[in-house]
Amino acid sequence: MVDIKLVAISLLIIFIIAAGINYFFGFSYWIAFAMAVGAIMINGVIATIEDDLPDGFNNPDGTDTPSYINKITWIIMGILLLIVGIMVVFLIL
Repeated sequence: MVDIKLVAISLLIIFIIAAGINYFFGFSYWIAFAMAVGAIMINGVIATIEDDLPDGFNNPDGTDTPSYINKITWIIMGILLLIVGIMVVFLIL
């Protein structure tokens, strides 16, 4: 069951963040709203992954690490290596 108060408070916070982005950076309000929603969703995904890692909230002793953590770790390592490689190429040029 969805808690209506939590949804209303969350939407109010997102509207306020979007208004701040609109005011300070001049983005369209709806683009700022989409940015705020996307940032909150990405934050939730990162928090879930962090909680599932060994010594995390959902895995305090490190014995119940989900299999998707290994795949995500390799994907993140690949992305970071790609970014470092691109940075090195631009520094050389």
